[in-house]
Amino acid sequence: MRNILALVGAATVAFLAVGWYLGWYQVSSKPNQAGTQSVQVDINPDKITGDVKKGVEKGSEIVGSIREIRKDGPATKEAGPATNFFTPTSIEKDKGSSGGWKPIGNDPPKNSIDSFGSRVPRN
Repeated sequence: MRNILALVGAATVAFLAVGWYLGWYQVSSKPNQAGTQSVQVDINPDKITGDVKKGVEKGSEIVGSIREIRKDGPATKEAGPATNFFTPTSIEKDKGSSGGWKPIGNDPPKNSIDSFGSRVPRN
């Protein structure tokens, strides 16, 4: 129950902060004739509606581009710098149980120790 209340509180604070930043509302205070303060909140519903529509359109574009990338595979110019490192090599002669992956570095010594501590003879 506390987690739900914390989530609602965090969402409310985030909404208020984003609304303040984007100019959805303005809060002003004025002194009254009796010496007390009066607080006035001006809400701009047209600005809220326009910003929400822009956000939904931008989100739809992002989701659409992600769907296209997953359907067609990543484009070569959108691939990151480590793409070539993680793709298997196409060398057919070394294709064994590793599926074309080659180990990095030198071959292990003739008699090496495996992860369980026993000696493994290599040919």
